[in-house]
Amino acid sequence: MTKRNMREKFEVKETVRFGRGLFAVRVIKKDERILEFTGPTISFEQALKKPSDKLSCPLQIGPKAYLDIQEPGVMVNHSCLPNAGIRDDKFLVAIEEIQSGEEIFYDYSTTMDEDLWTMTCLCKKSNCRETIRDFKYLSSDVQCKYLDLAIVQSFIGRKFFTLQNKKYNTSEPLSSFQQLCSLQDF
Repeated sequence: MTKRNMREKFEVKETVRFGRGLFAVRVIKKDERILEFTGPTISFEQALKKPSDKLSCPLQIGPKAYLDIQEPGVMVNHSCLPNAGIRDDKFLVAIEEIQSGEEIFYDYSTTMDEDLWTMTCLCKKSNCRETIRDFKYLSSDVQCKYLDLAIVQSFIGRKFFTLQNKKYNTSEPLSSFQQLCSLQDF
């Protein structure tokens, strides 16, 4: 995906609550790639050394690995009711049709598994959790929704699936997130 193709999909504009954000400049179809997050790979220790106003910039891509995302990716804001998500650890995709003029959001919790960083949520959506935290703290319904949409960082999905297989200690390992999410007491 070239920068020119990306710029045909969105623009950076001022927002009411978040500073700057990404806005669709045309209809973006469900499952369409919006952008590729780019930047150098840094360690957990390097991520912690970022200035306090930049701690939300590193995108966790592994247990101790982060992508120090650059513009325009760093401009994508959080929502507890997102219209986009990250697939394959670095591609922002629409999870529903996004209309021209609409701000593009993803849920930061789908990328977090460190038990360190939290952020006050300002999305004001009806399902707002008020605090952005690690994926493991999301409700099971939200976890299943995001796993089904394949918008959870791969290292988190693998860890989550392994832990849940151990929890249910079935004679046959659970083979899919859908099978796991169908369990009543999940």
